Amino acid sequence: MISRSCSRPGGLCKRGAMGRGKIEIKRIENATTRQVTFSKRRGGLLKKARELAILCDAELSVIIFSSTGKLFEYASSSMKDILERYSKCPERNPSSPLDVDLDNDEVARLKQKIEQLENTKRHMMGEELTSLTVKELQELERMTENGYNEIRARKLTLVNLQESLLMEELEELRRKERELQDENTQLREQVEAVEGIGSHTLRSFTVLTEAPSPSETREPTTITPGAQAQDNLRDESDTSLQLRLYVDTNGDASPSSNGHNKGEWST
Repeated sequence: MISRSCSRPGGLCKRGAMGRGKIEIKRIENATTRQVTFSKRRGGLLKKARELAILCDAELSVIIFSSTGKLFEYASSSMKDILERYSKCPERNPSSPLDVDLDNDEVARLKQKIEQLENTKRHMMGEELTSLTVKELQELERMTENGYNEIRARKLTLVNLQESLLMEELEELRRKERELQDENTQLREQVEAVEGIGSHTLRSFTVLTEAPSPSETREPTTITPGAQAQDNLRDESDTSLQLRLYVDTNGDASPSSNGHNKGEWST
């Protein structure tokens, strides 16, 4: 049987009344026809995926991006868990063309990101500014001001924190100083009290050892020159009186009895 071509969407055509003809797989040039075919086949694919997950108790996920970049996806459980399980699966072929393409794309993206960051860093340092437009310079200025404000705020926070810590340390040192001063004062008072008791005991002992006996105690007398002269005259008068009394009493004594001449007794 000769197949005949048709212009139905997706390259489908009937082969007589018995069934479908061969499908020519190629890109559909008509945008409207291509979008209709995408919608129908996408729905069928997701339906088959759901049926497979339910009938066979399989865990699967389907990710579809349209030609316009719109995302369509289906997962029998969690898409994140399935992808993580897939990345850890030892049975997958890490050198498959799909993985190689993904790795190349990721490397290119990271290289581009690194280059952008290096350019931004140089611009922040004031280098290579001639190639920037006015809008880019304004954006760079805004970023610089925001960074400066963040740095200054962080600096003030750290300075305040350091000041508070220093004040706490200073207050603690002052408290310890007061405690040491109080202890020093108490020790000084104790030492002075001990020294006072010792000196009082020593003075009492000295007074007891040096005090005279009652028989030796006498009142001190003060002798003036006039009183001394009067005492001397009084002594001389008493002596003369005693001599005269002695002569008068023994005037008739014989010299032989005394062994002296009579004239020797006269004064």
